[in-house]
Amino acid sequence: MPPDNRASWLMAKQTPNSVIDVAPYTTPSANELVIKTKAVALNPADVGIQKLGVLLNDYPAILGCDVAGEVVEVHPTLAEVYTPGDRVIGAAGPLDRKDGKYCYSAFQEYVVLKVPSIAKIPNGVAYEDAVVLPLGINTAASCLFAESTLGLEVPSIHGVRSPRGKALLIWGASSSVGACGVQMATHAGYEVVGVASQRNHEMVKGLGASVCFDQSDPTLVDDIATYLSGKEVVGAYGAIASDSALNAMCEILDRCGGRKLVASVIPGAEQKATKGVQIVTNFASDIGNSEVGKASWKWLTIAMEEDWIKYMPQSEVVGEGLERIQEAIDRLAEGVSAKNCMTTIAALMDE
Repeated sequence: MPPDNRASWLMAKQTPNSVIDVAPYTTPSANELVIKTKAVALNPADVGIQKLGVLLNDYPAILGCDVAGEVVEVHPTLAEVYTPGDRVIGAAGPLDRKDGKYCYSAFQEYVVLKVPSIAKIPNGVAYEDAVVLPLGINTAASCLFAESTLGLEVPSIHGVRSPRGKALLIWGASSSVGACGVQMATHAGYEVVGVASQRNHEMVKGLGASVCFDQSDPTLVDDIATYLSGKEVVGAYGAIASDSALNAMCEILDRCGGRKLVASVIPGAEQKATKGVQIVTNFASDIGNSEVGKASWKWLTIAMEEDWIKYMPQSEVVGEGLERIQEAIDRLAEGVSAKNCMTTIAALMDE
């Protein structure tokens, strides 16, 4: 008999509250496994889907992009890599379904995960720390390394690459997707120039950025353009970007030597390009089973084993159980920027 499963359900578009109810347990297909959820992380995408009604049209639905847990069932195709009892993180897929079921969504007690977006958690690393990474890794990889975006070199599994002498601007460098981008890009040998609020500058530089500029500084554009003068710039990554940030990135790139290209996570950002600078968009869901996705998660697995990566931004745990997920979404919707967590609020599951 399969175990009983429960989930946090959204019953309709833009409903203000989720409902805890039973959900089907789904057995894994080829290249899949099932975990018992131990921690989930909340992201702006979860807020956008529930509060704004974006991205998703099929209801009732289960949300959740970031999950960590214990492997309970493994398809034979993965039996040489994973076994029941392994502790893993995975990129869940709330926009993906199997036979109409939301089995890939994070906000439930048993979640189906697919390779390549799975990585083992090293001993000594807590579920609530590791769970901040999956969506950040996929989003950063889709914007930095996909051929349709910046097309940069993926970081090596053999260690930090020597400096390339090329600079990358990352706006929103202290967000979850920005922090992953900073670490992946610096590990791949690029000089990262970060933009974040003043209180997060030390965190961003601790992740590998050579310098971090204050996003509220009135001379920000001039200061960054001056810093980048004479450098080979490979483009900009808008990890979190308002219209004003997109305009600023376009102006900076227009004034610098190098590539006039911004990769953004904001839907429709392509229409806001100025100064002859091109804006392209890509999303975590675009990585899928691509070569970039495979390479990025292979690197992440090694990076976690070798302690190359930092689990940032630090999560703020709201409590235990599915019942706390709605509280976490509401807090994130209110703009909880917390001490240095920006976009990640974790909820632990009951043992």
